[in-house]
Amino acid sequence: MKKVLCIGELLIDFFTTHTEVSIIEAKTFEKQAGGAPANVAATIAMLGGQAYFCGKVGNDAFGHFLKQTLEQAGVHTDQLIMDPSAPTTLAFVSRQKDGERDFIFNRGADELLCIEDLNLQQLMISDMYHFGSATALLSEPFSKTYEQLMQTMLMQDYFISFDPNYRADLWKHDTEQFIRKCEPFIEAANFIKMSDEELLLFARTDNFEQAIKWLTQFNDKTIAITQGASGTMLIQNGQITTVPAFPVNSVDTTGAGDAFVGAVLYQLSKYEDTNLSFNEWVTVIEFANRAASKVCEKVGAIEALSSLKELQ
Repeated sequence: MKKVLCIGELLIDFFTTHTEVSIIEAKTFEKQAGGAPANVAATIAMLGGQAYFCGKVGNDAFGHFLKQTLEQAGVHTDQLIMDPSAPTTLAFVSRQKDGERDFIFNRGADELLCIEDLNLQQLMISDMYHFGSATALLSEPFSKTYEQLMQTMLMQDYFISFDPNYRADLWKHDTEQFIRKCEPFIEAANFIKMSDEELLLFARTDNFEQAIKWLTQFNDKTIAITQGASGTMLIQNGQITTVPAFPVNSVDTTGAGDAFVGAVLYQLSKYEDTNLSFNEWVTVIEFANRAASKVCEKVGAIEALSSLKELQ
């Protein structure tokens, strides 16, 4: 089984304890571990894969809680940096009636990850690398570190996965900057997961059919477009199909996309050769849809991943 390294943010999600209450109105919050790449790593480990995480948290109570949470999930944390001079990043999350959410971020240690912090020789022991985070490309030095690591893995011809995780509130609607920073990762990746909203952003169109045509330039990649209850569109070598979603009573969608990616990478890690046929990819996506649906049934990203053990 291949080793998968997920690179990006690890943070605290504070969820309001009541639905249909804005953050302004909320009085109580519940602490959960979160961060898109960390969720992916936890998914892989929960399913029985070999997951590693690289990122930075504060050397504070929150940081130690996050490290402990990943390790309890089975994720290797040798490349998790504990910064004594910066606090752990916090996100406050308001859950809406339909399970969707809004974020308020207090940035901290995650954005301070530098290439000098890392043991590159130790990072290179993995076989597959996942990039994808709501925060990594926002500011220096993390943004520069992220791109340096991606270029290193690309030159070594490792398998690269990318999920852009667009958050309008974080980018202040500066979609062009977001697109420009993501483009090198899209070019480098072997597997790309996007939401339908992200696809329209990158294709610079409001027409979904035109956006699909835009994807045809990437015929050397496997692309999954997640569309919620409508399923997942799979695109590979000119072939396109929609893999149906599993019915779910959605409580909280936080982490569902990350669970999808983690389930994909977990399955790929079991193959000696990741050049799968289209039919094999359909089976991979079916399993990933199941994983995403399970996570929607519970509150909190990593906390909800415990249910994935039922899929093993």
